[in-house]
Amino acid sequence: MKLEILISTMDSKFQKRDITPPAPYLVIDQLTNKNERGLAKSRNMAIELSSSDICLISDDDLEYLDNLQDDILKSFNNNLDIDIITFCIKTPDNKPYKKYKDSQFLHTKKTIMRVSSVEIAFRKDSIKKANLKFDEKFGLGSTFPTGEEIIFLSDAIDKGLKILYIPIYIVVHPIESSGKNYENKSLIEAKGAMFYRLFGTLGYGVSALFAFKKYKKSPFLLIEFHKLMLNGIKKYRRLDE
Repeated sequence: MKLEILISTMDSKFQKRDITPPAPYLVIDQLTNKNERGLAKSRNMAIELSSSDICLISDDDLEYLDNLQDDILKSFNNNLDIDIITFCIKTPDNKPYKKYKDSQFLHTKKTIMRVSSVEIAFRKDSIKKANLKFDEKFGLGSTFPTGEEIIFLSDAIDKGLKILYIPIYIVVHPIESSGKNYENKSLIEAKGAMFYRLFGTLGYGVSALFAFKKYKKSPFLLIEFHKLMLNGIKKYRRLDE
């Protein structure tokens, strides 16, 4: 069984870092002045081109732990009925990137909401057989610049794939996230679109609850925050018609 790290980058940013991951890797390098851009498109292209059994989603700004390859392959070998495994991220000062559970568990539609894309590894055959792809309307560089990994995992569950969390650290990343910048109107709209994509008409209620919980982290009033999310739903519905 072989592992391949699928790295998405733009304008050769990864290559300029002069870093060598501790496992075979594939780089998809998009250009800012081309139409064929967007993180989800990059991910899908990498999956198509990968020649390995196990794939790890990755970005161009990570550091990799030396144990990465052995730990990921061992995790899949020990869980032959599992299609996707999510792992953990460290910060540069050797702390957890987020709050992680201490023991492994099977993911649900609720628990996938906290997963970051670079925590995700999967059996390529499982993904291909299920015809599972990243929704190219979502992710950086697309219409809705967040949520592609959550939608990917939600679609996987809908298709009957099993997703396991294992508390093993594999990569290092600073504490920052484009998905939590609540000053960005496009990102707030994208959250609304994502919830509608995930839950259908229930997405309206989920968006209202999300707005109530998160608006204080933004410069917007609750009604303004919620309106942005509703605008995102409206935009998504127009695209989906």
